[in-house]
Amino acid sequence: MSRKVVVVLAILLWIGASVAVVQAQSGGPSSQVAAPQMTVHIVQRGETLFSIAQQYGLTVEAVAHTNGIADPRQIYVGQRLVISGGQGDANTAETTPYMIQAGDTLASIARRYLTTWQTLIQVNGLLSPDVIYPGQVIQVPTLNKPAGEEEVAHPPISGGVAYIVRPDDTLLRIALRYGVSPWTLAAISHVANPALLYPGQELTIPGAGPGSLPEPFVSVEVRPLPVPQGTTLVVTVHTTGPVTLDGSLFGQDVRFAEEAGTYYGLVGVHVFTEPGLYELELRAVDSQGRNTVITTGVIAENGQFAHERIDLPASRASLLDPAAIAADRERLDVLRRTFTPQRYWTTPFQRPCAGTVSSYFGTHRAYSDGPYTSYHAGVDFRAPGGTPVYAPAGGVVVLADPLVLLGNAVVIDHGWGVLTVYGHLSAIEVQAGQQVSQGDPIGKVGNTGLSTGAHLHWEMWVSGNSVNVLQWLEEFYLWPAPTWVAVGG
Repeated sequence: MSRKVVVVLAILLWIGASVAVVQAQSGGPSSQVAAPQMTVHIVQRGETLFSIAQQYGLTVEAVAHTNGIADPRQIYVGQRLVISGGQGDANTAETTPYMIQAGDTLASIARRYLTTWQTLIQVNGLLSPDVIYPGQVIQVPTLNKPAGEEEVAHPPISGGVAYIVRPDDTLLRIALRYGVSPWTLAAISHVANPALLYPGQELTIPGAGPGSLPEPFVSVEVRPLPVPQGTTLVVTVHTTGPVTLDGSLFGQDVRFAEEAGTYYGLVGVHVFTEPGLYELELRAVDSQGRNTVITTGVIAENGQFAHERIDLPASRASLLDPAAIAADRERLDVLRRTFTPQRYWTTPFQRPCAGTVSSYFGTHRAYSDGPYTSYHAGVDFRAPGGTPVYAPAGGVVVLADPLVLLGNAVVIDHGWGVLTVYGHLSAIEVQAGQQVSQGDPIGKVGNTGLSTGAHLHWEMWVSGNSVNVLQWLEEFYLWPAPTWVAVGG
């Protein structure tokens, strides 16, 4: 084969490959069908399913069907709705949800996301920069900075925020980005000649500083947000100095413990908490006796719980006697809201015994032929009778006795309002007042009390409410190392 023929064949192969690429990119036979666009809409105050459907060019029935909503009237603030297809909002693909925290202003949020408060008003259809509230979810522009480029907005200085000039900046371009007059920007930044900016020069952006909290509050962090039913919420507060701090949420008190100058409050969200927006109130009293109160928003959302029916043997039906249930509840309620300022634990907790999970937390329960009137307050581990049960974290035993429903039971106080319960034991191997460490034996799996087979019932109380203890088997918050003290002399 001559060299000329080889060259011609190579050119033809190159042209054929190029055509195949063009077909694939232009929707030809080689291209794939694009998946339908999916958008997550977070329900805002005042919205209805009808108004949301209109916003995306869909019908109420379509949105309800996609999200499994039986009654279109039953939506709540903070609820996440999946929007499939529809015209949507032109800005949806370029924004991300942001939940407003205590002390936020539109100016501080705009600075964080390198935009302007005017843009935030336009994207979210706000009537005024002052009509935002803690817990509200707004859409903010997604940051599209080149890889490796550092933020040019630095921590606040007096009267605004520091901005470092980049090579392609002009005074007018910076002024337009932050919605201020170029002459005001020049005057505040002491720029003698607006045409002579240089890379690395520091300017002051007026009115773009972060939102502020009243003294002695420095910052308030609430997470997770939204918080699902039956989980633990962590409130972290930094202050300018030592304070006496307390709060209220969901109609109950929030108690705080202090470690290394930071205040932590743990809140157990009850399984039956109605989804929606709630107000967290925080009260601080400083060393001078000054009382300061602030509020922020907390959104509770639906948890995912199953249903189960338990066939109770006739020999144990008497355990459902209301008097027996009331006697157990009265004894346990005395311990539920125990609050010890000392923390004996760190996360993650460890599993208390071997075995598989046979029933999860929050499962709605019915006994025999009765209605679903209760829920499972703990997690059940199926294991042979006599299987060792170990302390999942450090703490102090506050109960080690037989009960009617839980059978042989142990309760451990871990500190900071966190307690764990162990039920249906065949043997108890600790006593009240005893301090235990993670991994210490506390009992053995059994079939005592209201039980249909050998298993361990493991329950957790946080601020008095039963919560999903499996959340604590993971490192869901970066706690500092606990400070240990001797207990009981």
